This record gives sequence, structure tokens and C-alpha cells, in this order.
Amino acid sequence: MSRMRQTIARNMVESYTTIPQLTNFDDVDVTELEDMREQSKGDYADRGIKLTAMAFVIKSVASALKRHPLLNASVDMESNTIIYKEYINIGVAVDTDRGLVVPVLRDADRKSISQIAGEIEELAGTVREGKFDLDLLKGGTFTVSNWGSVGGPSATPIITPPQVAILLIGRSRKLPQLVD
Repeated sequence: MSRMRQTIARNMVESYTTIPQLTNFDDVDVTELEDMREQSKGDYADRGIKLTAMAFVIKSVASALKRHPLLNASVDMESNTIIYKEYINIGVAVDTDRGLVVPVLRDADRKSISQIAGEIEELAGTVREGKFDLDLLKGGTFTVSNWGSVGGPSATPIITPPQVAILLIGRSRKLPQLVD
């Protein structure tokens, strides 16, 4: 294994053996979001930005983390303390030829949807090319991963230590809905 794969393997084992794993599955109606995204993506494309649902998810997560600081924290097991972060840096899982790599989008709460969308594209391109500094992978306070590109509506993600939570989103799909 490459040194990067060895580090990823060690971190996954550490996560699974030291962080309590709890998975919750929910369905969310994203019809209005997808309509808005479809209406806006041409404007973004004119500026060279690919508008995906991930930009909206990250913006929403960043806003939620401000209201729920316990999820924007890390645990220091040596000192038995919880460290609440004063910044919101979202790790964005990117599938590459060398496996899953998680670059960090810094200060996500201070960025617009267009800034987030542009940075997601830039980060993904950088890690897929393999031309990045390890600092790009450090400092995340929460991670968002998209299982939808792999397939299936759900899976159980592994938390990136020392983070305390992760959000995994699945593929959008049409489902019947009971309307009263």
C-alpha cells in the first residue's frame, strides 16, 4: 500500500475502534432544491461553475453546525476534553483512482453557494490529479460524503478522527409520496 493508503487504513481502524458508531437513515424531499438547482445551473455554467446538490448540502451543514456546536467539535481522549471549534471546515469526500480522499473546504459557513460549488470542483480536481499538499487534507471539523455516485440510497460511513460526526448522502431518486 502507498503511504497515503496506509494512513487512511490506520485512521479507519482508529475511528471504528475508538468512536461510537451510530447510523441513522432518513429520506428528505429535495424536489424544490432540485428545481431551483436546475433553474440556476445555466447561470452558474456561464461562470464556469458546475452547480451540484453538494454545494447546497455543504452550505446547509455549515449553517446547522453553527446551531449545533457539539457536532463541530473533536474529542481529546488524552485530556478527556471536548474541543469546540470556532471555525467550520468541511471535509468533502472525493473518489479518486487511489481511493477516497477528503480535502477540506475551509470556512464553509462564510461562503456563498457559488463559492462552495467552485471550491468543490477545484478541490476534487486537485486531489484527482494527485498534485496536492497534505495540508489540504487537514483541519476538517465535519465531513460530508456522497454515496450516490457509488450507488444505493444509503450506507454506513466512518467518522474521520478526531471529528465526532459525518453526513453521508445517497443518490436522489423519485419515490411515491402519500399526500393527505
